[in-house]
Formats: sequence, structure tokens, C-alpha cells
Amino acid sequence: MIFFKIVAFSFIVYFFSWLVVNRLGINNLAIQSEDTIPAMFIPVTVLKEGTLYADTYYEMIIRMYPHPDDKDYQLGLIPFYFKKINPQMDLESCNNLSSQVKSVDFDIICKTHFISAFPIISGLIAIPVYVLPLSLGMTVIFENLALLSHLTAAIIMSLSGGVMYILLNKYLVKDSKKSLLITFIFLFATINFATISQALWQHGPLQLFMLLYIYMFAEILFKKNDIPDFKKTLMGGIFMGFSVLSRPTAILPIMILIPLIVYLTFKVYSKKDLLKFLVLLFSGLILCFLFFIWYNNTYFLSIENQGYFNQLGRSWLSKFPEGFLGMWISPSKGLLIYSPVFIFSIVGAFIVIKRKNFKEDSFYIVSILIVLLHTLIVGRWKHWYGGWSFGYRMSADIIPFLILLMVPYIKSDFFERTKNIFLLLIGFSVLMQIMGVVFFDGIWHAAYDKGFDETSWLWSVKDSEIMFNIRRVMVKADLLEKACDLCL
Repeated sequence: MIFFKIVAFSFIVYFFSWLVVNRLGINNLAIQSEDTIPAMFIPVTVLKEGTLYADTYYEMIIRMYPHPDDKDYQLGLIPFYFKKINPQMDLESCNNLSSQVKSVDFDIICKTHFISAFPIISGLIAIPVYVLPLSLGMTVIFENLALLSHLTAAIIMSLSGGVMYILLNKYLVKDSKKSLLITFIFLFATINFATISQALWQHGPLQLFMLLYIYMFAEILFKKNDIPDFKKTLMGGIFMGFSVLSRPTAILPIMILIPLIVYLTFKVYSKKDLLKFLVLLFSGLILCFLFFIWYNNTYFLSIENQGYFNQLGRSWLSKFPEGFLGMWISPSKGLLIYSPVFIFSIVGAFIVIKRKNFKEDSFYIVSILIVLLHTLIVGRWKHWYGGWSFGYRMSADIIPFLILLMVPYIKSDFFERTKNIFLLLIGFSVLMQIMGVVFFDGIWHAAYDKGFDETSWLWSVKDSEIMFNIRRVMVKADLLEKACDLCL
């Protein structure tokens, strides 16, 4: 019952906070980023045309969100969020082939197509939300799709909050009030509120699948249970696989967690049960891999057409330790700046290390490792700051682990002595997220963003996004003429 209350409450807050702010004209930005545009159209093309290709709507999309160097559509440049799939055969061969194959196969082989440059799972998850509106004849325009994408993103994150509560209350905290408090932090004191729940980002499905596979393996991770549940094992493998299909960064925690899970099962399962466990776990992963192979070969035609493939060898341009430190403390992108309550995740990590009970704390140990490695590795990525988005988007993938690292703190005696500070930082973190819902409209980026080559703008306190938004309020109150030199 509490699960459904959490899901319903968080959905209402997520969706209607945006809707009210948007309809009142306080923040007119309905689509947070061009990164999320392909996912908005995937349910439309699947339901109306049975394809992942956005060909029918491509002209409409680029007229609203063109390539920055081809705003008058004369050069034929493809926006970064799409990939162009070129015909596999020349015109003459296609003409000879036209009467020999099905029309669907002919279209794939002989026509130019446009497809998402990003993973497609967030778009596929949105299909159930789109079914009724499209069946009732909803017009495919940006305003309607923005509404449906907000609905879907809010549902995904609300469900994640429900799973987080069950995980905490059943296995980790075992205290309803404290579990609700940590779940509240997860939902409203992190960028899950201001960013991830407001658009079809890849991070929302990743977090949902991540929490689901942790839950599926919870009996072995937290109780060291020697009675196998093979149904959950298979589902855990599938959820692991779909987390990777949602966003490639999910590979890191899986690579670290699988050895721990196998080690724990090796200690308590019989050889027969262990073999069956491993077969089912990897069967779940393989099923997802086969799904990837199918849609990649059918629509993308080559792994090279997957958006991240071409970036893997040439995008590690950030200098250490700038990116790593920036992900933590950049005035405009640091997770400890936008959600200072995460200080207590660090406190929880220190408690775990100090008590040296590595057998019982094995999950927390690997959580510390996952958080550190993620920020170290992604900190080398040229866009460690997350591009045009609010807050620490590139750290969104590790929010569940940061939240779970609060558990050792909240169960310790230190919690009672520092509870007031903890609650104060929760309040401040929530206010930061409300700021994002109200103010994030891309203007700060337009005024100060100099890209990844010159990153001083990410370290300025005076011109940070927080100070800029404060100046915007002062302008509205006639206390200041303008919020920035470039502002009107």
C-alpha cells in the first residue's frame, strides 16, 4: 500500500510541478534538451508505422531543432541527436530488387533513414503512455509529445521511488519512517526531481532497472540467504541487461556487482544450485543482448551507427582531476553543491570503512567503489558536466548507490547527534531542485557555456547557475537591471 502511495504522490509532484510552472508562463521550456527528442518520437513511429525510423517526422523535428550550423536547412547537416542510415544498395540494384522483396525490406535496404543517436529504451518504455492518446487521434505535434514525455518520465521515476522504499524497508533500514525519509531524499532532494523526472532521459530507465536488479538479488546481497529463487535470478539478469541497453554507463556497476553476487552464492549454494543460478543470470543478460543484436541489425544496420560508438575513442578529453572534482564540487554542476545532503553518503562510506566489517558490509563496499570509479571515469569524458542540462546529470546514474550509502549513517548513533544538520541539508537540496523546475530554461547556458574546451565558466561562483538565478529574481523585483551582460 505504501508503495502505491509513494508512486502516486511523487508522480503528482513531478508532473504537476512542471505543468503549473509551464502553464503560468514562469518557465516555458517544455523540452529540457535535444538529447531527449528522439525518445519522444519512438513511441509514435512504433505505434503508427511499426518502425524505429523517424523519417516521417524528420523535417518537422529539424525545423524546430536544426543543426546549429545549418539553421536554414541548406547544407543537409544531421543534428547530433539523429543518425543517418544510408541505403545499402545503389539505385539500379534497388530498382531490380523492388519486385522481389517485401516492401518493408525494400524500404530498409534502399531508402535513407533517420534514427535516434542514443539508446532507444526510454522511448520504448513510453509506448504504453502513448497508446491511448494516439488511438484517439492525438495530433503529433511537439506540445502534445512534450506532455506525454513528461508523464512518462514522472511515472518512471515514481516507480523507482517505490522500489527504493521496498528495498530500504525490507532489507536495509527495516524502519518505515527512516525508509520513507531516505526515499524522499532520492525522489526530491536530487536531480531526479528537477531533471530526470522531467524528460525522457536515459538515466530514468537506468535507475529503475538498477533498483529492480538490486531488489532481485537482495536476498543474497543483504541476507546471505542460501535458498535460491531462480525466478528472481532470471529477472535480475534481464533487468541488468536492460539497464545497459538504457545507458552504457550501467556496465560499470554490473561488472562490479556480478563478481560479488557470484562470490556470495558460491559460499552458500550447493554446486547444482550455483550452476543453475549462473545459467539463469547470464541467460537474462544474453536475452537482452540478443534483443540489442536484433534491433541493431534491423534498424541501425551496423554497430557504428549507434550514437556512442564513434565517441568512444575520441571523447576522453577532460583533464584529471578537473572532471572528477567538477562532478563533485563544480559551482554549477557539482553533486555536493546541488544536493549537499550527499555529504552524508560520504559519512556513511566512512562509517563502513571505519568499522571494517567487510563481510557484512560487502554491498556498501562495492557501492563506494562504483561511485568512485564512475566519477573518475566519467570525469575524463569531455562532457562530464552534462551539456545543456540542470545540475549533475552525468552523476545521475549513481544516485541509487549514493542514496543507499546513507543507510549506514542513518542507522548509526551519529545520526541522532547530527539529525538537525541532516534535515537542514535535505531542505536545502529540495530547494535547489525546485529552483531547477522553476528556472532551468537554458538561458544560463546560452549566456555562459563555452563548451568543454574552456571550462572556467564551470568554476565561476559569481556567474554560477545559482547566482544567475538569484540575479534573475532580483531583476523581477526591480532590484537589478539585468542578470548578465548578454541578457536583455
